[in-house]
Amino acid sequence: MSRIERFAPVVAALFITGVALAQGPREPSVNSPAPAWLGYAIMFLIGAGVLGVALYPVKRSHMD
Repeated sequence: MSRIERFAPVVAALFITGVALAQGPREPSVNSPAPAWLGYAIMFLIGAGVLGVALYPVKRSHMD
């Protein structure tokens, strides 16, 4: 492995980090926050999906 191949990822990572730091922080957009019921509905759907998969009957194989 040559010296250039060894240090190219380091230089690329430092370059990308430098570009990201030069942009500065963005201002958050708080004009229209999502309604609270939407978060609860999504949590309910995810919880129901996890519970449904957990309670789904398993087809046992001959190895048991």
